[in-house]
Amino acid sequence: MKLLEEYIDIGEPETHNCVIKLRVSPKKRREKVLVGCGAGFGGDRPLAALKLLQKVKDLNYLVLECLAERTLTDRYQAVKSGGDGYDPRKECCISIDLFLFLVYDYAVSEWMQLLLPLAVERGVCIITNMGARAAPIVECLEKYNPNVVITSRVADAALFLAPMVYELGWNWDSFLLLAQGSLAGHLLE
Repeated sequence: MKLLEEYIDIGEPETHNCVIKLRVSPKKRREKVLVGCGAGFGGDRPLAALKLLQKVKDLNYLVLECLAERTLTDRYQAVKSGGDGYDPRKECCISIDLFLFLVYDYAVSEWMQLLLPLAVERGVCIITNMGARAAPIVECLEKYNPNVVITSRVADAALFLAPMVYELGWNWDSFLLLAQGSLAGHLLE
């Protein structure tokens, strides 16, 4: 079996330690940020997310939390039963797009075909973990102003906390605000 690196040159690997550096002069972009939850596990319904996107006119972010404990438990049970333990719709196609390394899978494509046109038209950023912490998401928002952020397995609340940190100008030493945002994230997930 050949390694993935033999097929695709992804350049020098990035390494990150667990030190979170304070943001340099974070700016407040909004007085309030509206974050909606469009999915709670890998098998959720995309039409519910579309309905939320259509009905909430002031929505800023749509989070698709697709690697929740339920999803991981379902995948584990599939492995124990002799299955593959992953979504059978996945394809092993990797692309590099605008400095973002994305693992493309059919399920993501299916959701994006449905949600992305309206989200882009309305200026709503989709954040999903269809694939640890909020800092890399905030860094991505600051650097690229993306329409979609796809992460690997991160803390569920981080998907919701990152837009709050970014939009409301919080810093990583704003512990009371981070605690409040983490609580809100846990309630939304």
